Amino acid sequence: MSLRAALLGFGAAVALTVSASAQNILIGVGAPTTGAAAAAAVWQRWGLDIAADRINGAGGVLGRPIEIRSYDNRCNPSEAVNVTNRLIEDKVVAILGMHCSSATLAAMPLIQTARIPMIEAIASSPRITELSGKGGNSWTFRINPSDQDMMDGLGQYLADSGRWRRFAVLGEDTDFGRGGAAAFQVVAQRHNLQIISQDFHPQSLPDFTSLLTRIRQSRPDAIAIFQLAGDQANMLRNAMQMGLRIPYAGRFDPGGNNAQIIAAGGMENSITAWTYSAEIDTPENRILVEETRRRFNSEPLLQTWAGYDTLRLAAQAITEAGSADPEKVRDALQRIRFGNVLGQEVSFDENNQGGRTVVIERVANRRVVVEKLLQLQR
Repeated sequence: MSLRAALLGFGAAVALTVSASAQNILIGVGAPTTGAAAAAAVWQRWGLDIAADRINGAGGVLGRPIEIRSYDNRCNPSEAVNVTNRLIEDKVVAILGMHCSSATLAAMPLIQTARIPMIEAIASSPRITELSGKGGNSWTFRINPSDQDMMDGLGQYLADSGRWRRFAVLGEDTDFGRGGAAAFQVVAQRHNLQIISQDFHPQSLPDFTSLLTRIRQSRPDAIAIFQLAGDQANMLRNAMQMGLRIPYAGRFDPGGNNAQIIAAGGMENSITAWTYSAEIDTPENRILVEETRRRFNSEPLLQTWAGYDTLRLAAQAITEAGSADPEKVRDALQRIRFGNVLGQEVSFDENNQGGRTVVIERVANRRVVVEKLLQLQR
């Protein structure tokens, strides 16, 4: 074969590949595959892969396969801007969030200008609610409760149980950490709970010993924590090394990196407000649990659920729109009725918020148990 023929053949192969890819429906994802939340991004990818395989195995959407286009945003606002611009250039139909609140907030003006819907299920800053829907950004949708929603549920539970009165707050110095702490402070005032200290730290802090020593000296009933998975696990390991026996509240991960610490007795009697549990028995959740166990030898986590349900929701919106045009998909999301894995119907209010379920979980006898399932009223 001549060189010219070989090059022509290569060109034809490339053209066929591009043509085939063009038939796929591109869905964008911004995820922190490096940095403090890298493990959580892996768990999110599990859910995305399970949902994509199920959707494509059933014939895709509008007769076309779903394709995930994902870039690393490191949970950093500047990187999130770069990632969002790349996804816009890729001409994705929708974006399944930016994982972290700071990253999501940075992406919101860009998706509004580009007119591409974004569905979030992990970022929890109340500021996202304020800016979405009637707040001006009609392109951002969220299916998880905000920090304020979750703290409202947790505060009511703590007040009713009479378990603790005095709290030390420990959070990362980000929109997530400060937003969660601010939401908890509002709830504490409402329910006559006392916050005796607040400490915020930079992400990827190597040693929490001095912070924890100061907190222990103040003798709180519990420590309310608002940190990403990597810092949270590091802090909890430091606490165990110090022999700290103060329970935790706030937003701690009841699985993932913390599973070994829970099993070792390092978080006994702790209580968290969360958005997902593998223990909830519904047909769709059983599918997610069984597939996660089979494929990844793990229980699904909040981030796994987020990947799974956001992609299922996007696929339903595209189907109901009858089109992969982003504006039509946005319009379909505004009127959608979606059944999530917890057995709840998701629809969006005037702020494009659809998350109404808060799971209260408690650590007892080195296991995590679902204490209560709260349905928020808006």
